[in-house]
Amino acid sequence: MFSMKHTSKLALPVLSLCSALLFTSCDSKEDNPTPDADSSFVVSLAIQGSDGGFTYYTVPFRDVMSGSLSAKGKGIEQPGYFDFTQIDNTIYSIGGLDDVNVVGISKTETGELKQVGNVSFPNSLSDIVKADDSKLVALEMASTSDMVKFHTINSGTVSVSSTKQHRVSDITNLSAPSYSGMTISGNHLYLSYYISDPNTFATPHTDKAQIAVYSYPGLEFQKVIEDNRTGPIGGFNTKSGLIKDERGDVYALSHSNPANGYSQTTNKGGILRIKSGETIFDQSYFFDVEQVTGGKNIAHLKYLGNGKALAEVNSADNSQQARWSDGPLRTAIIDLNSKTVTYINGLPEHAGNGRRLAAVQDGKYVYMAIPEGDGIFVYRIDTETNTATKGAEVEANFVAGISKL
Repeated sequence: MFSMKHTSKLALPVLSLCSALLFTSCDSKEDNPTPDADSSFVVSLAIQGSDGGFTYYTVPFRDVMSGSLSAKGKGIEQPGYFDFTQIDNTIYSIGGLDDVNVVGISKTETGELKQVGNVSFPNSLSDIVKADDSKLVALEMASTSDMVKFHTINSGTVSVSSTKQHRVSDITNLSAPSYSGMTISGNHLYLSYYISDPNTFATPHTDKAQIAVYSYPGLEFQKVIEDNRTGPIGGFNTKSGLIKDERGDVYALSHSNPANGYSQTTNKGGILRIKSGETIFDQSYFFDVEQVTGGKNIAHLKYLGNGKALAEVNSADNSQQARWSDGPLRTAIIDLNSKTVTYINGLPEHAGNGRRLAAVQDGKYVYMAIPEGDGIFVYRIDTETNTATKGAEVEANFVAGISKL
């Protein structure tokens, strides 16, 4: 659906460039010095093989603002399709397509990356989120299944401690709900979704937002809440439909972008809120994104703190977007309280990867990889001055994850 730099979600397994074994390291000390305790950045680089499949190399780096970042070095190698998310001091590698395992990646005291656990599921997980200091909740929601499954995972061992499942009919009488976001706040788990035909990927139901509410830690289904001020929450493979602030308030992003999988748009894009502890949409709050941006919509969202979030704004109106293009994008800081959008100076307009946003926050800075011309470069975004500085060039087809351990 996407061009070479943006086709990762459809990639098939491929033999790695260094070996055909899973979780080996490609050692070339001449290109990347042996990592040490100061190698705090970890970048997951996706490289396409001659057969069209991808291999992911997760590699530690001391510096991402100069020189080039190569897959050669001390790291973890994974042929197939993988999604990366960092929770506390562990990166979770979520396998897709034929690889339905989950592996934790953490760092030793000497800067080497190590594998933590390895657990498989009947279907690829949609996502993993933090529940508390020692527990994660993983979601299994496949278009081929009539069940929604929640797996409670021990974060230290990456092992499943319990599973709770519910029928899809609890949340919709339509087939094939597609995952778009999940978060836990207080005694509730919130799950956002939209309806997509599993064969054509058409989205004929776009007139309202829907979020399923479950209890936590019991994970019992409670109800579905709806709001017709905007359309469905989130989009294909972006996984950022729901974010949570320090107070426990949950914000739900809607856009119905064709660039992120929607075949139609019938309601304006915007952001809704669920106040901490509540199981209803806050009718006093609506962030009219289209009004603020002149008809544009936010495609990706990453919460930063103090009511602010990093946003990737599609600079084309929905009617002008190429479906599945995940672009063109402009990076901005949004303020959820004042309902403002401030674009970042020094960043080129770019396309996304059609998947979870690869970006990491480090104090006032956010590091993310941006395609530019024929290359990909890391940019450091100063969230106080709303400016960006160009850094290292990335030797890969795309960046699947940036973390800091």
